[in-house]
Amino acid sequence: MEMWGRGSPGSWSSKRVSSVSAQYDEIWDTVYGGMQSVGPVHRHMRRLLKPILAGLQYESLLDVGCGRGDNIGLLSAGHRLKKVTGVDVSNRALEQARASVAGDFQQLDVQVARLPGTWDLVFSSLLLEHLPDDESALANMRAMTGRHLVVTTIAGDFDRYKAWDERVGHVRNYKVGELETKLARAGFELKRALYWGFPFFSPVARLLQNRSQVAAGKFGTGARLAAEAMYLTYFLNSSRRGDLLIAVAGVK
Repeated sequence: MEMWGRGSPGSWSSKRVSSVSAQYDEIWDTVYGGMQSVGPVHRHMRRLLKPILAGLQYESLLDVGCGRGDNIGLLSAGHRLKKVTGVDVSNRALEQARASVAGDFQQLDVQVARLPGTWDLVFSSLLLEHLPDDESALANMRAMTGRHLVVTTIAGDFDRYKAWDERVGHVRNYKVGELETKLARAGFELKRALYWGFPFFSPVARLLQNRSQVAAGKFGTGARLAAEAMYLTYFLNSSRRGDLLIAVAGVK
């Protein structure tokens, strides 16, 4: 599939993508482990996304930062999709997605390139906090968005949780209102911003992660039991305050 740079064709940098891909291949192998499937934050994030997605009409889907395709089932539920596309910088994650999920999966660094065409829904989950140039990424997402954008990311105090954040490849946490401003600059119209997770995810669990680096790598039996206990506790978290941020936007 042809890929376009932000301004014009031909600016795709294969050398840069290969370097970033190798970095995230290692993170997928050594850090992410069971977080995507059994991590309590990911499970609650999917719970919060279900009614949001059910209220949107779309027949084509682009998952930016799709990883192994863990969210494709959630994004497809209740919708008759004519086109499902996923992009990610990690070849390791894309190999797993192609082996387990129906769709067209391509390697792409959304900071420097975009795919031609538009999709009714552009979705990006827990990606923006990894990107040094998040505004270029949002501009490229805007160029690919036909109707709706749904993004999830991490808010909060980056310096407070820096040890853990850097271990999983984060370069920022968003201040309240920061992402909303950047979405507007990229040409989106914000419909809703939901902050979730206080107090048991943020600050309690985030501080524990920072100090002990729990929840890294594969989940054994003990980690799965702990994750289940945390998942149940997280039902007590606020949906008006916290460090998981879900933003829903349309095109202007």
